[in-house]
Amino acid sequence: MPSLIGFVGSNVYRFHRKLNNETSLLTHKAKKRLSVEKKEVILPDNIWSSIFEYCSPFDLYSWRRVSKNFKRLIDPKFNNILYLDVYRADIAVVEETAEQTGELFYRHPNAQILLYIDVHCSTLIVHQRWTSKDVNRLFSAIKVFAKTVQTVVVDVSIMELIAAGLSSMDLNRWYTFQCYLQTFDGGYEEDSVHIQCIPSQTTSQFFPKLKEFSLRISEKDYAGLTRMLDYQVTKEALFSLSAIQLFRVILRPIPNYNEKCVSKRRLSKHLKNFKNWIDVESLRERYCQQYTAWS
Repeated sequence: MPSLIGFVGSNVYRFHRKLNNETSLLTHKAKKRLSVEKKEVILPDNIWSSIFEYCSPFDLYSWRRVSKNFKRLIDPKFNNILYLDVYRADIAVVEETAEQTGELFYRHPNAQILLYIDVHCSTLIVHQRWTSKDVNRLFSAIKVFAKTVQTVVVDVSIMELIAAGLSSMDLNRWYTFQCYLQTFDGGYEEDSVHIQCIPSQTTSQFFPKLKEFSLRISEKDYAGLTRMLDYQVTKEALFSLSAIQLFRVILRPIPNYNEKCVSKRRLSKHLKNFKNWIDVESLRERYCQQYTAWS
């Protein structure tokens, strides 16, 4: 008959071995279940592309940083843009009109900026009473499309913004300067107001693929044409003169505008300064002036 010590010892040993086996089995099952739970669900590209079609372009541009796959799928939406129009307007009126016509404008989540984007066309509209935040966000948005666009249409104030963004001047300071200019309401007094910048060291072109450029000018914009020289940014920093096929200046009179500010001699002076800046002699027949009514 086995002793009590032997009986207890053998049973404790069997229990310990059984416990180890069961623990090992449970651990293996837990690891297997965990690996199944952690398995990544990968959606095909066509599913993601369909999802992205219903998302705001502003969100999509941020999501490019989520993964390389997201960036690969999202980038073509921005890189295929060939036409860009940028101007200032009352965005409340634009949104109301768009609602009636069925046009789809996306509003920037943190700025007074509207964006319309199609397969190859894009329109950026910033509120006519823009803020410092709007100015910075707008310049960033323009930079996104600048790499690929071939046709650009802008107001003088937008062209000034681009020049300021490429200059040594801080955009917040530039916005303060623009607020000061508004006190002149485009009058003769504005002609004597200038800024000082150090020459830009920019070596790359802002619009490297640009072929056609249109600049809209109203009576309030005359002085802005001459100010382009103040930013110390060369035309080569904006586009390649040899690649430009058409540079169009669109002169648009403002109805019922202050006649004291309207002068053919004044326009001629500022336009001449601007034409010298873009080297109109080299453009020759590729430069044209167009007169159109305000719409």
